[in-house]
Amino acid sequence: MKKFTGIYPALITPFDEKGRINPEMVKAVVDSCLAKGVSGFYVGGSTGESYLLSADERRFMLEQVVKAVDGRGAVIANIGVFATSQGIELAKHAESLGVSAVSSVPPFYFPFNMEEYVQYYNDLAGSVSVPVIIYNIPAMSGITFKTSDIQRFFANDKIIGMKHTSYDLFQLQRVLKEYPQKSIFCGHDELFLSAAAVGVQAGIGSTFNFMAEKFVKIQKLVSENKWTEAADIQDEANAVIEALCKVGVFKGIKAALKLQGFDCGECRKPFQPLKKEQISMLEKVLDENCCL
Repeated sequence: MKKFTGIYPALITPFDEKGRINPEMVKAVVDSCLAKGVSGFYVGGSTGESYLLSADERRFMLEQVVKAVDGRGAVIANIGVFATSQGIELAKHAESLGVSAVSSVPPFYFPFNMEEYVQYYNDLAGSVSVPVIIYNIPAMSGITFKTSDIQRFFANDKIIGMKHTSYDLFQLQRVLKEYPQKSIFCGHDELFLSAAAVGVQAGIGSTFNFMAEKFVKIQKLVSENKWTEAADIQDEANAVIEALCKVGVFKGIKAALKLQGFDCGECRKPFQPLKKEQISMLEKVLDENCCL
């Protein structure tokens, strides 16, 4: 089974002035990221506002990304929903498009137990021929996987990796040590260099939509053992991330893209548009850190 390495933007969902998915801008952002050296895309995650989209919109967005990528990189489809049957439907649609893998957050809101989570991922893996990637994001899902839980997921050979959007670097290092053959992605952009230090070779990130080149460069510098130079670039990225956290990460990413010439619309309600002063502050930080 292929091991995923490299940089994968957690792709935004571009909207037009009427709030519809904008295929032209999907292609523009995909082309821009590929030109910066990304290895593929993660579609339908938190950054893509997936839970503010209908099932038909999620399918349409994935179709547009696969078309835009056109074999130039990997496409990983997040198909996470509450009901197993609905997740399997989305997974089969993704499989029909030729995606590289499917991924899923654990079903949340209801208080499922770990037996049910294990069965959910095994059911998902058994429903399609493409590999499955766990999405570990406790801050959003409210579910914390212990290392022993991850071991249970990875007992299924079709579950080939995990997106680790957690600040637990100790757990990350132990999982990397125990499962060198699995594809483990850093899901926190601000920790990318720290994750690389414990052996991570892949990242899925929101800010990769507009500054993927920084993380491509960090990975190259790490491979050359140039840690000080890599830390300088991570510091630039973190200054931008700090600004995004002040204005709202997902809204800020779309604002950053617009400042770069990619008008992807606003985030869907109940998100509210950024104020002029917030955009001005963000523009200043982007300019200071070589993002414009």
